[in-house]
Amino acid sequence: MNFENEDRDVQAALKNFRASVHAWSEQEMARPRQVQPKQASGWMRLMAVPMLGWGLASVLVVAGVTVPVTVHHERQVEATRRAMIQEQQRQAAEAAARLAQNSIDDEELLKHVDSDIAQAAPDAMEPLASLMGDTTSQ
Repeated sequence: MNFENEDRDVQAALKNFRASVHAWSEQEMARPRQVQPKQASGWMRLMAVPMLGWGLASVLVVAGVTVPVTVHHERQVEATRRAMIQEQQRQAAEAAARLAQNSIDDEELLKHVDSDIAQAAPDAMEPLASLMGDTTSQ
């Protein structure tokens, strides 16, 4: 019988404990609270500012290198394009000068053709023609 009394005492103690836990839980849940933001650990606070600084520094370095390189490249491309245009213009002027130099005026061409046709004998036979002209006159 002693065990039955002990069992009842333990059950009563557990019921009281359970009731007090429920009462405390309801009291805590009913109390208004303010949620505080989680504080960063000491490591993150020390690293956050340098990380931001290094990130900003890397962006500045990349921009500082990329912008001048791009501008220089664009200037080189423009200078190359101008040089190509000048070379094409120079070649066109040379071709026009050669064409003008090689072209013969129509009048000069006609005079040349007339002189070729007016010859009695071809140039290669001219010495023989002069000999024959000398013998017939004797």
